[in-house]
Amino acid sequence: MDFKNIIDLIARSNINQEAMYELVSEASTLDLNDEDNLRLIIRKGCGLANKTLSKEQEDRIVKMLKDKGITPDLFKLLKR
Repeated sequence: MDFKNIIDLIARSNINQEAMYELVSEASTLDLNDEDNLRLIIRKGCGLANKTLSKEQEDRIVKMLKDKGITPDLFKLLKR
């Protein structure tokens, strides 16, 4: 996992860092192989960033995470 990219994305998105750390802490306790848990974390992260995702965008992110994990392609998708 490339933490530098994650930190850069958070900084550019003007996300409340304390809330993000709480989300990361919550995510660390969940089984992220479970699609429902993964979707929950994605939705909460979008809420922190004041972003909305369509069902199709969320599905693409879930598929990408399940197939490849956190990759540069995921960051390209998130920057849009």
